[in-house]
Amino acid sequence: MSHSLLWILIVSVGLLVGIFILCAVLYKQIRLMSGMMVSMATGMVSGIVGGTIIAIYYSGDLFQSTVWGILVGIIIGFITGLPFGILAVTDGVLSGLMGGMMGAMLGEMIPSENIEQLLKILFILFMGVHLLMIYLLLSEMKEKQTNIVVKLMKNPLFSGGFLVCSIYLLNFTGPIMAKNIGNEQHQHKQETVPKENISNALALEVKALDFSYEPRNISINRGKEYEITLKNDGKDEHDINIVSRDEFYKKNTEDLHGEGSFHLHAKAGESASAKIGSLPAGNYIFYCTLPGHKEAGMIGKITVM
Repeated sequence: MSHSLLWILIVSVGLLVGIFILCAVLYKQIRLMSGMMVSMATGMVSGIVGGTIIAIYYSGDLFQSTVWGILVGIIIGFITGLPFGILAVTDGVLSGLMGGMMGAMLGEMIPSENIEQLLKILFILFMGVHLLMIYLLLSEMKEKQTNIVVKLMKNPLFSGGFLVCSIYLLNFTGPIMAKNIGNEQHQHKQETVPKENISNALALEVKALDFSYEPRNISINRGKEYEITLKNDGKDEHDINIVSRDEFYKKNTEDLHGEGSFHLHAKAGESASAKIGSLPAGNYIFYCTLPGHKEAGMIGKITVM
């Protein structure tokens, strides 16, 4: 996981916990309308972000990503609205349901080369909405109960400055809006086009990073023999294991049996190559079998045409 995505995860969890605590502590002072607004906004935006992230890691299985995205949105909307009663709970649950569905579809449709940019944009939306909700909750407090921390949090300059600084840090780790998205997509497509080598096998290179592959989406031709090179540019050892998509989602750990079975391992800073027999037309998944690597994002797709 990149440093920027780790920052996104930490701040997102912190904002959610802050919302939960404020709702639980201040529910007697907060008007029902405000509670309904907070539960609706939190459930919706959490469902969108959660559904998108889940869809990215369940790439190719829209049903599972939709179910889990909806579940995330419903749970967060329910918890947020619980202190305010059944109306706020209903608002939060329905908004979380819709947000989870939209997030799952968004995560499934986004090209792999734009995933990190999308997550950064969604995080900015997530953070902006939750900072606004925190301001709304704190505004319901009586003036006598406010202290210097509350007054600081209620100051729009504080929330605005925090948001601007976060955007700057995210952009510093990589552009939030790519200037040459079309060129980058063209380069990725060029990487997936194999070149013929001396042995008549077609050469195909996959780079292993910490913790992702480049490219993540590969298209190859049916009936052709390929020589796959795993170039490990990461700091840890990595491997690449190819299974059919159906087998991956059913068993999630076993190798593809019979013709087309493939496994390749490379230490940090090294490369390894091996030939793979012609695969039948269909969809395949490649991933790293080292513990925790697949779960951290080392997964990609192969389409045999």
